[in-house]
Amino acid sequence: MKRALWLVSLLLMFVASTYGQYTFTSIMYPGAVVTHTYGINNHGDIVGYYRLPGQGTHALLISDGKFIPLDPTVLGTTVSAAWKINSRGDIVGAYQGSDGLAHGFLLRKGVLTTLDFPGASDTYALGIKESGTVAGYWDILDSSGNVLVTHGFTWDDNTFSQVDYPGSADTGIEAINARGDFVGFWDTTTSPVGHGFVSSKGQFISLDVPFAGVTYTQPDDISANGVIVGQYGDASGTHGFIAVGSTFTKLDYPGAALTSAWGVNSAGQIVGNWGTDGYTSQGFLAQPGKKGKPQ
Repeated sequence: MKRALWLVSLLLMFVASTYGQYTFTSIMYPGAVVTHTYGINNHGDIVGYYRLPGQGTHALLISDGKFIPLDPTVLGTTVSAAWKINSRGDIVGAYQGSDGLAHGFLLRKGVLTTLDFPGASDTYALGIKESGTVAGYWDILDSSGNVLVTHGFTWDDNTFSQVDYPGSADTGIEAINARGDFVGFWDTTTSPVGHGFVSSKGQFISLDVPFAGVTYTQPDDISANGVIVGQYGDASGTHGFIAVGSTFTKLDYPGAALTSAWGVNSAGQIVGNWGTDGYTSQGFLAQPGKKGKPQ
């Protein structure tokens, strides 16, 4: 099936709780039925989206404790999501065009650049390097809107480059850090399990959460110091994870049925999403304690 396009300043509402070595803050845009958070930069700025009753999703920036909607006033669209933000304030994401397809975007100093991989049906801009290189994935759809194939990409100096995990049927890049390392997902036509990967200096390493019963692994971000966060599935649902070197740690929002970790900065702050009813409807910020901070 086709992946859905998840598809004025207001004070941040929150509920904080401590779980393990992290203090969690739940994030919900006032009046929204869904709020998701996907990226956090080294200044603590957060991006994601919110959805009001009866509306599509709207890209969102949270800065200095205030909600700043990016759609439709800035992006000029009605369905969008922001995925990552670098320390210069450049934001990447995707919006739904009048053609019903997803188009990647780069928002830099108020200037919007649409990113469409040549020949693609959908393009999703999911990661951005501190220097401005954008990464993500694109797909080709059949006449019914089903995904036929997915490929990763990088975009730099107005030039696209395709990126594929060696031997994979599908590849997607979820994030890129200041060093140019990137993480994402890959699969084969025969494997029932989705795998993650990390790539550094042209070398690819497959990444699977080493817990019993894991059905898929999806790394969603990598910090400048190499800390990886993401999500994995098992029989009990979806869980977040933190990987520091070869050490993996489970990250679940307290009392949640589903947790996904999407963004991490150099200070070890993590953003993601959680839900109690089988659907992730709220974002969160996880603040590391003195002993819980990834190094």
